[in-house]
Amino acid sequence: MDNVVGNAVLAIFFGLGLAVAGFVPAAAVAYRRSGSFPLGRILLLLAAAIYAVALWTYTLVPMPEAGSFTCAGTHVHAFGFVEDILRTRAEIGARALLTNAVFLQVALNVVLFVPLGFFVRAITGRGIVVAGALGLATSLLIETTQLTGIWGLYSCAYRVFDVDDLLVNTAGAVLGSAISVLLVRPHARPAPRTITVGRRLVGMVADLLVILGTGAPLALAWRAWQLYGLEVPFDEVSTTIQFWLLWGPPIVLEAIAVLGFGRTVGEWVVGLRATAGSGTWWRRIFKLLTGVGGLTLLLVADFPGSGLVLLVFVAATIVALPRTDEHRGLSNVLAGMQVRQVRPSSS
Repeated sequence: MDNVVGNAVLAIFFGLGLAVAGFVPAAAVAYRRSGSFPLGRILLLLAAAIYAVALWTYTLVPMPEAGSFTCAGTHVHAFGFVEDILRTRAEIGARALLTNAVFLQVALNVVLFVPLGFFVRAITGRGIVVAGALGLATSLLIETTQLTGIWGLYSCAYRVFDVDDLLVNTAGAVLGSAISVLLVRPHARPAPRTITVGRRLVGMVADLLVILGTGAPLALAWRAWQLYGLEVPFDEVSTTIQFWLLWGPPIVLEAIAVLGFGRTVGEWVVGLRATAGSGTWWRRIFKLLTGVGGLTLLLVADFPGSGLVLLVFVAATIVALPRTDEHRGLSNVLAGMQVRQVRPSSS
């Protein structure tokens, strides 16, 4: 029971992380296809991310300590589970079979892949064939990972490679796709004629994720290389280099987007263009300083009252969003720039 709860916690925690990492590209695709990214779609993708991690946790975790387990074998006799179930049924009867470990193991393997078939149809619009193929490929990846001891991490397999799992898991994905026909109702949403507050908020969230997430992998990789690759003492690792790796890339990326194209990365993600009349360059500079550039500088600033200034800046930005004409937002209004939406599939 502890393992089940622990795996669920891991799935939710890392699933949320996966969802955050995939938010920007998912939003970009959604706005280019349909011009919208509704809350229901966001929650669906969040559930899919948690499920994807759950597949990993429930099939590979917990991982044993090296040398603390006996190498597992392989089971390559296809449809052996059918023989086991029939034999068990003959021994204990049909009613008792429902509580038998052999039957329950097969049933759980089917149920484990039912959501995969559902998500394939709900997210991509693909049917049974694609769901079955993806279910087989996913199951094969899991079984191969188990067979190779997580690709050489262990000297041998710590879980049994079972060819029946490939068949049962694929059946689960196909079943999930079939069930989803009753639950998923494809319908084309008309592209919104005006720029909504929700669209602008998604763009702002995308900008925030770019600011906080672009440089983080570089800074973490550099720090890990210093500590574990070069074995630099913890206190001697340069915080200056780490600082610039963390904040330099997002500042440069947003500056290129605003100064070069007039729109932030987040505005590009949600399919918006910003235009200006005369004085384009100074308007773009002013937009950068009163928008994502100013936010980034306040995030790294360290002066008396900097936290309060940041709070006021964020509050003003959010409050101004629904109150400005066409929901242009604070930085576009101050810079005298207009915002237009890009037609779906044209950007």
